Amino acid sequence: MPSRSSTRRRLTADRKNPRPAGVKDRLLAVALDLFADRGYDGVAVDEIVDAAGVNKRMVYHYFGSKEGIYSAVLGQAYEGLRQSEEKFFAPNKQRAQPRRAVRNLVALYFEFLRSHPEFVRLLLWENLQRGTHLGQTGPAVTKSPMLAHLQELLDAGTADGSFRRGLDARQVLVSLIGLCLIYFSNRHTLARTVGLDVSAPKVMQSAIESTAALLLDGISRHDRS
Repeated sequence: MPSRSSTRRRLTADRKNPRPAGVKDRLLAVALDLFADRGYDGVAVDEIVDAAGVNKRMVYHYFGSKEGIYSAVLGQAYEGLRQSEEKFFAPNKQRAQPRRAVRNLVALYFEFLRSHPEFVRLLLWENLQRGTHLGQTGPAVTKSPMLAHLQELLDAGTADGSFRRGLDARQVLVSLIGLCLIYFSNRHTLARTVGLDVSAPKVMQSAIESTAALLLDGISRHDRS
């Protein structure tokens, strides 16, 4: 994990760049940086307000406590993924070509994780904390809408003979997340041990294609013509 001094230097440098104008948004932005780098236990409220350049009482005014602002950060991070998922399924055209939709869904997850490294780090920290704070974060973290969309897609694939019967959206989603997340949660060790640097566009595209092929092979009906 980055050192406290490196985080402090980066946050100081970030102040030279445009920040959200509102106090609440500034607090969330810097809290996201700090919690993603060091987890819940590694961050003090004083550090958050110092980096945001606001009075300490603003944390308690907007969020009630350190746990409150951490839950808000988690909720905001998960909300970003939820919005991406909803946008993907919104056209309601995905069921027409289930196999292509699964490939595109894999690509969506790769792109989201690539462009939101703080989400990946927060997820790792929260798992180290045994998911303690997720239960207090609210509806943004639930996967129920995504599971409903995915089950419809899987059922459509079963109906047209593409996918095997009896697929459980929960199990498929776990496989999808696991296959995609490993490239980003373990990106540094993968680069050193197997020579896969997902920051390289060609490697990322190859990873998307490989992941989609593995997932599709697992859910496909293999006796179809």
